Amino acid sequence: MARMSATFLPSEATDVPPVVLHVRTLRIEEDVDLLGHVPAEVSGAWLRHGQGMVALGTAWSVSAVGPLRFAAAGAAFRDLAARARVDDEVRVRTSGLIALGSFSYADASQRPSTLMVPRALLGVHDGESFLTVVGVDEEPTPPTSWRDLFPSSPTPVPTQEPLEVEPDHTPDEYQALVRAAVSEIREGRAEKVVLSERTTVRTPEPVSPAVMLTRLARAYPSTWVYHLEDVVGASPEMLAQTEDGRVFSRVLAGSRPVADDGELDEVDRRAFRSDSKELSEHAFAVDSVVERLEGLAEELEVSPEPFVLRLPGLEHLASDVSARLRNGATSLDVASRLHPSAAVSGTPRERADEIISRLEPHDRGGYASPVGWMDAAGDGQWAIALRMAHLVDERTVVLQAGGGLVAASDAVSEHAEALAKCRPMLRALRGEHGA
Repeated sequence: MARMSATFLPSEATDVPPVVLHVRTLRIEEDVDLLGHVPAEVSGAWLRHGQGMVALGTAWSVSAVGPLRFAAAGAAFRDLAARARVDDEVRVRTSGLIALGSFSYADASQRPSTLMVPRALLGVHDGESFLTVVGVDEEPTPPTSWRDLFPSSPTPVPTQEPLEVEPDHTPDEYQALVRAAVSEIREGRAEKVVLSERTTVRTPEPVSPAVMLTRLARAYPSTWVYHLEDVVGASPEMLAQTEDGRVFSRVLAGSRPVADDGELDEVDRRAFRSDSKELSEHAFAVDSVVERLEGLAEELEVSPEPFVLRLPGLEHLASDVSARLRNGATSLDVASRLHPSAAVSGTPRERADEIISRLEPHDRGGYASPVGWMDAAGDGQWAIALRMAHLVDERTVVLQAGGGLVAASDAVSEHAEALAKCRPMLRALRGEHGA
């Protein structure tokens, strides 16, 4: 099937070719184990608690760069959706016309931000299993069986060969960068800065996104496991979820690593929840979301106090924010407004990003940026691309992780937190227990 695409440059308004997508969603009259049918050539995925979608091929895509990348991609998809002909016999969330998306962190990034409509999509939502197929300027031809497109997931071949793991900095070098950022905060240039570290991993065997997705989704079922273009990961943080005129955002800021995939004991957890440094970092992140929703949403509700989100080997302070959306706002509009939140940038945002650009030597690309999906009505889910890897080539990935710094931050502890946040991806690459 043909792939239709277009690229928007910062100063251009190039029109996407005016194709008409013919979208057909068919009910599958049996229970589908979605994780058992991630195709080897998977082109995109969105998974949580055994639900979501896996995609195959590309029917249409749009790429954009620059400060208007969200608006340009969103406008192109709205135009496409207005022309599309959709036959959806299931009519549940994630059925019908769906675009998967991955955006880049910085306005200056040369990595394209992409929205993509797959050629075929296998979905599960609230007990409903379905297959969506898409034709470009013609009716799609459904397969005899959905298994023809989505056979059993590939079986990983165990390897005993070690990974080559190379951080951008030595521990002393990274801790010096943390101290430099904390010094900027103490001198009043910012209140919070989120610094990150990159780690290049070379594997003895080709990296399979399908295998990575399956391992991550089984090991971390409560996270949003995602893949599109060059990113794959398992994010615990929902930036913007919209449905029926409501918006939801889960804010994480403040973390404690735990050895051996364990949990904090109750004494340590109480200390974590009352730690002034962690609470200060968390408050900046919550405030940034609330402030940026003003004008886009009303009737805001915020968790009365942070709660602890427990993940294997790491616990976070979390708060939920919900509100009623004003008419016409899409999930991508909200994600664009909230990105980057203080959870991944800092406070004030402009000063924090300026410090980050000086201390981090590389473009963040798709790290810490919106990744997710949206439907023809604009509803969808956009997580923050955390616990992630950039796929560089078949045997090279680049992990990226970091943490929020405030005036009281300790360089050694912050380095330990960044290392802990790389653990899920390293275990998925190794095929270790739990991943």
